[in-house]
Amino acid sequence: MDYLEAHGTASELGDPIEVQAAAAVYGEGRDPARPLLIGTVKTNIGHLEAAAGVAGIIKVVLAMRRGVIPKHLHFDAPNPHLDWDRLPVRVASEPTDWPVDGGRPPRAAVSAFGISGANAHLVVEGYAAPNGADRSADAAAPEGAPGAVAIALPDPGPDQAPVPEAHDPRAVRLLPLSGKSDSALRTLAGRYLSWLDERNGAAADRSTVDRSLADMAWTAGIGRSHFAHRAGVVFHDAASLHAGLSAVASRSNGPGGCEPPKTAFVYPGDGDDAAAAAEALYRSEPVARALFDRCDAVLREDGGASLLDRMSGESGPEQALDGPALYALQCALTALWSSVGVRPSAVVGFGAGELAAAHAAGVLDLEQGIRLAVAREAAKAAASEDGLDAALAGIAFRPPTIALVSGVTGRALRSEEVLETACGLRHLHEPAAYGPCIRTLADREVAAVAEIGPRGSDGPTIASHWPKSAGGAGEAGNGAGGPVVLPGPGAAGGNGSAPDGDAGFVEAVARAYEAGLPVAFAGLFAGETRCRIPVPGYPFERRRYWVGSLKT
Repeated sequence: MDYLEAHGTASELGDPIEVQAAAAVYGEGRDPARPLLIGTVKTNIGHLEAAAGVAGIIKVVLAMRRGVIPKHLHFDAPNPHLDWDRLPVRVASEPTDWPVDGGRPPRAAVSAFGISGANAHLVVEGYAAPNGADRSADAAAPEGAPGAVAIALPDPGPDQAPVPEAHDPRAVRLLPLSGKSDSALRTLAGRYLSWLDERNGAAADRSTVDRSLADMAWTAGIGRSHFAHRAGVVFHDAASLHAGLSAVASRSNGPGGCEPPKTAFVYPGDGDDAAAAAEALYRSEPVARALFDRCDAVLREDGGASLLDRMSGESGPEQALDGPALYALQCALTALWSSVGVRPSAVVGFGAGELAAAHAAGVLDLEQGIRLAVAREAAKAAASEDGLDAALAGIAFRPPTIALVSGVTGRALRSEEVLETACGLRHLHEPAAYGPCIRTLADREVAAVAEIGPRGSDGPTIASHWPKSAGGAGEAGNGAGGPVVLPGPGAAGGNGSAPDGDAGFVEAVARAYEAGLPVAFAGLFAGETRCRIPVPGYPFERRRYWVGSLKT
C-alpha cells in the first residue's frame, strides 16, 4: 500500500485509533525507508457527511492520475497521542510524488467511518503505465482490452453449422447520441466534433482513423446510457461523421422523448432491385450470411438452383429476387433486427411475403418456409396449386407467437385459423388488402413499421394511408402523424456512400433508435473485435438551487 486517504475525525481520540489501525495492517514488515503516506481531503473541504467517502475516492483517483499526492493542509503539530517515531507512517505535509514500487500499479486505501455507523474501507489500484511512462494529466487515457463480439442467431436450427466468422469489413457505422434535453444532445454533438478534430489531427493513416471511429461507435453504443432525446448519426468516414454531428449540433429543438413504440414488420411480395442489397448483407453481416447459407443448403439438397449464385448475379443479370431468394432475404433481415434487439408485436405479409411473415410469427421454421417458397413459385409458373397443396399438407403448422395479420383479409389470424387454413399461404393471385391491414395495425396501437424487404415498397404506402384518428409516432417520432417507417435495403445508400445492404439496415436502426426503441448495439458489431476507448462524457446541465435570504 502506498497511501491512505484517512477518514480524519479531527479528534484527539479518533485520529490515533485510525492511524494505529492502519499501521497495524499496512505497516507489518514494512521498510522504514518507505513509510505509509497518509492524508485526508477534509483538510481541504471539511466534513461532507454522506459524501465524505466518495470525496476521498475522487482525491485518490486524481492523485494517481497526476502521480502526485496533494499536500495535507494545516498540519502543524503532530498529535501527541501517537508515537510517530515507532509507527511506519508519515503525513504528506508537502506535495509528494507518488511512490514507485517496481513495475506494480499504484495502490491506495480510503477509509470512511461515520458517527451514524458507516464503517467502510476501500482499496483502490490504478492502471500501470506502460514501461514506467509518465502518469501525468497529459498522458492519454487508457483504452479497454480488445474483445470479440459474439454472433447471436435467434433461430439456430437443429443442425446449424458454426457461423462463419470471416466477413467483409462493415462500411457504415452508427453513432448514437442522447440526452435528457435537446440542448444537452446538441452540446454532446459539439463535444464529439471536438473529439473528432483532435483524433483526425493525431491519426497516422486511414486504417487508424477507421478503427478509432468504429471503437468510438462501439463505446457510445454499449458503454453509455440512452436517454429520451436521441439522434442517430450514420457515417462511413470522418467527413460524413463530421457533417452528421454538425447537423445535430446546429439543429433547432428536435422531437421530445417518447415511449418505445409498438412495432410491426411488413413483408412485401416482390424483390425488385434487392439482389445487390442481399449480396452486400451476405458479405458484411455474419447473421444474415448464416440464414442465407441455411436456405441455400436446403435448395441444393433438393436439387434446386443455388440461391447464392442468383444473389451474386452469376445466374444472370436479373436484379429482382424470386420467391425463394426473397424469402431468404426477408428471414435474414428479421434475424438482423432480432440481433439488435428489435422484435415485432405484429407481422403482415403480402403475396410471397406471407411466408416470411409466418416464419417470423413462429408458425413454421426456416427450412419449411424455403421449401414452401419453391413450391409456391412452381405453382405460379404452372398455374396449378396441386404441388403447393401437397407441400402444405406435409407441414404441421404451429400457433403464432405474435399477431399474424393476413395480407389478403387484413385480419389478425386466430390460432385455429392458422392450423386449419395453413395461414392463407394458398393465396397466389388475390390483391393485397392494404386498407384492412392498416386499420388492424392502427387498432393494435402500432407506431413503427419496419419494411422487411426492398426499400420504399409497402412501408410508405401504409404510412400515407394511416388513419388520422389513430395517431402514431410520426416521421420524426414526435407523437404526431402516421407511424415511423424503418426502411428496408435498396439500390443506393441513403447517406450517399457505399454499398447499400449494410448502409440501408444501419440507417433503419438509426431511425428505430431515434423513435425510442431499445437497441442492442452489439448486434451492429457481430463477429468483430472491438475495445472501449475514451469518448466525450455527458454534458450535465448544472443548475443553482441556492436558497436566498428569507424576509419576514
